[in-house]
Amino acid sequence: MSTETVYRFRCDAPHCTAAVLVEDLKDVPEGWRTIKSTDHIPVPPPRAPWDRNRRTNRLSYGERCRGDFSLHLCPEHPDTFNTHLPITEGLYARPGKDGQAEVSCSCGAKLGWVTTGYRLASEDMTGPSQYTEKAWWRHLPAELQWYAQRDAA
Repeated sequence: MSTETVYRFRCDAPHCTAAVLVEDLKDVPEGWRTIKSTDHIPVPPPRAPWDRNRRTNRLSYGERCRGDFSLHLCPEHPDTFNTHLPITEGLYARPGKDGQAEVSCSCGAKLGWVTTGYRLASEDMTGPSQYTEKAWWRHLPAELQWYAQRDAA
């Protein structure tokens, strides 16, 4: 017996039913657009081995990407979220404490600091389960909120 993992990308545009199967999450389907909430953070160049453990006062790339999330758009709807691109910026977290991220939107909305992570259960089970994505999702117009309310079919 053998097993194979297959991932399904679903378009997050309102009322779009496009879906594509891929074998690796890093393989974005041809023509599809991935919007990451951390696209504004530049990826640092590789560092020399002797310089990797050196800590500066700035946050590392991984710390700044804390609380990130992605949206996927099919070739027919690549510009759906252009007026409301998500922006997350991880904040410093003391060891043993929950991480936090600042959430905002390209439309200018500042949505505050949010604990990173996922909710397990709550009274309000609508919308995304990730705290940073839910903070951004709540401010969207009703039409754009559709992707998190569709059936899981």
